[in-house]
Amino acid sequence: MHDLLMNLLTPFLLSLIVALGIGLIVGMEREFENLSGKEHFAGMRGFAIMSMLGCIVTFLAEQFNVNLLLVVSPAIFIFISVFHYSKIQKGNFGIVTELSLALVFFLGVLSGLHYIKEALAVAVIVSTLLTLKTKFRETLSRITQDELFAFIKFIILSLLLLPFLPDKNYGPGEIINPRSIGFVIVIVSSLSFIGYFIIKFFGAEKGILFTAFFGGTFSSTAVTWVFSNRSKENENLSTQYATGIIIACAVMFARVLVVAGLFNISVFRWLLIPCSLMIVSNSIIAYILKRKTASLTTPASIQLGNPLDVTNAILFGIQYVGITLFVYYANIYFGTKGLLITGFISGLADVDAINISMSKLSLVQINSSMAAIVILIAVLSNTIFKIGETYFKGSKELRKKVLIGLIPSIIIALLGIAGIYLKTNT
Repeated sequence: MHDLLMNLLTPFLLSLIVALGIGLIVGMEREFENLSGKEHFAGMRGFAIMSMLGCIVTFLAEQFNVNLLLVVSPAIFIFISVFHYSKIQKGNFGIVTELSLALVFFLGVLSGLHYIKEALAVAVIVSTLLTLKTKFRETLSRITQDELFAFIKFIILSLLLLPFLPDKNYGPGEIINPRSIGFVIVIVSSLSFIGYFIIKFFGAEKGILFTAFFGGTFSSTAVTWVFSNRSKENENLSTQYATGIIIACAVMFARVLVVAGLFNISVFRWLLIPCSLMIVSNSIIAYILKRKTASLTTPASIQLGNPLDVTNAILFGIQYVGITLFVYYANIYFGTKGLLITGFISGLADVDAINISMSKLSLVQINSSMAAIVILIAVLSNTIFKIGETYFKGSKELRKKVLIGLIPSIIIALLGIAGIYLKTNT
């Protein structure tokens, strides 16, 4: 059936069918606008014909003369401009339909050039943007001037300043990289910024849990830092923020297993039981806290605070640099002979780095059980460090809940270290 279909569909017919589909996809939304009483000079048929016209003109240009496309393209713009001018005379200054029609023509051209995937992707994006017009307006109507200014600052920080930071290594041992430090600051800012708007539009519980889960996939320490700071801005949400921190830690334990499994399956086997128990423990505690706080806070009691706390993000960046330097000098003085001490110190900054290092090292220099012990020590120190962060940055209620929530993980990590040690030395 597939071979028969491919024999029937020449490259031109396939491009034409795709162009027709693109026109119908975009034109459907414009036709719907017509049904709602808003006047447009083009609907499904107009958009479909315009898209196929682009495909046919491209085919003819390839077969006979490329200048045909160069002549037709300005003619299309003139054609659309005439209709737009007639709309202006009637007091209708909207230009979205005209722009969409011109875009559909060039998507037909892309289809004619056999860039089918690209043309379809753009068509889907355009139709989505057109469909979400009302949603965009509703959302923008709820955004304040301070939030808009925060969004602009976030764009400047992440898209303008970060790419211009030098991607070079400086300092002792060339371990200070401005681009990496900037990336850490952007991560913390992103968690603060995105979490703020998720909480605003979807509610405190969903916003905090969503931010915690996805933030924990790349930095549970950053989640702890941001949530601790937020808990002081709104103490009514301290329990919810504590739940988020515990969830982020559970995600971090899962990440430890995944990374170990990718680099050394033997280390993964040693870590499987203790890390799984920590994941289960944190999940149960987070579930209990979530049940208790299901109706704790009303929307009126939520004070969202600053949407983009750049100062707090910079402080986290300074902390990151300080720990990086600390780990560097610890490695100089202790080296591989002090693996346990190095693991504990490395865990203060990042678990993934020591996890990868130990998993690789166990392939050539040390046994997998020792590597697992070092990784668990790093997990232990990282968990203790998070508790310290909450005491330094968080509210009283947050500190208590996080301490209670993470103590079982500390106990499991200690028992895991002792169990692995006893099993390999008896």
